[in-house]
Amino acid sequence: MSEVFIDGSGWNGKRCGYAVATSEGLSKVEWFTEEKTNNEMEYYSLIIALEEFAKVGDIIKSDSQLVVNQVNGKWRVKEQRLFNSCRMAQSKLKELSCTLVWVPREENLAGYLLEK
Repeated sequence: MSEVFIDGSGWNGKRCGYAVATSEGLSKVEWFTEEKTNNEMEYYSLIIALEEFAKVGDIIKSDSQLVVNQVNGKWRVKEQRLFNSCRMAQSKLKELSCTLVWVPREENLAGYLLEK
């Protein structure tokens, strides 16, 4: 079982992107010129992590309280554009028996990749 860290960065006038990093040293960072919100990119990073990095039983760590609480069913999804991403993430988490947990920003390894 490993830890997978995720982070997303919303549109800043030039780009937006996401990062995924694992406790095993694997990582991925990708930037886009499309205008996406921070929450959209946080969800995108979660889905990429579940599709490309996570294995059965892994722990996914995010500093986005919104994403963690929506996916874990504690908060409802108010923005329609996030609804499908939330449902897809819930399905993939269940399929892989992974756990999504919140961590403080300074403990999120993926966040450091976006800062470079």
